[in-house]
Amino acid sequence: MKKIILIVLVSFLISCDSTVEWKKIEVNNFAIELPSYLSISKQLNDDASLQYQNIFKELYIIVIDENKSEMGSSLEDNGLDELYSNDFEGYTSLLSNNLANNVAMKNKTEKDTLINSLQAKILKFEGKVEDIDVFYEVVYINGIDDYYQVMSWTLLEKKSEFEPIMDKMIQSFRIKKKVNKSYKGTKK
Repeated sequence: MKKIILIVLVSFLISCDSTVEWKKIEVNNFAIELPSYLSISKQLNDDASLQYQNIFKELYIIVIDENKSEMGSSLEDNGLDELYSNDFEGYTSLLSNNLANNVAMKNKTEKDTLINSLQAKILKFEGKVEDIDVFYEVVYINGIDDYYQVMSWTLLEKKSEFEPIMDKMIQSFRIKKKVNKSYKGTKK
């Protein structure tokens, strides 16, 4: 009897996740898929080109895109070019160090990977913000002309519920294909 109840419960939980509707959001030169229960926000981060949230579920996501050449100039202008290289490794080191200076990280995992053929580094960790325990998933992505920082977070107590959703959002990140507008060919 206990096995039957467990099977029904697991089936219910799996079916609940599959009922989440997803929507594709396109911003600037990238696209990402988000659960339809997230809504646009303008209050999460002034530098973010994408900000979505659900304050009732306590799930948030932002994307910050930074031009690679501007990043190099910024390193030089701020005297950081001797500490951080002007490449993806330097970008991830700079942001990871800044993040570590602002959030006391616990249970941190770090993984180099590919997301839709783009070099990426994923950080998962727990932190505390204003005495609230938070679970973060951050990915740095090496695009063609830009670097991207995708950050999603939720309450630590909701980690098991939302970590698979956070993973799916981050894995859906794509660079939009550039169209060659100078092509003058004719249709046959």
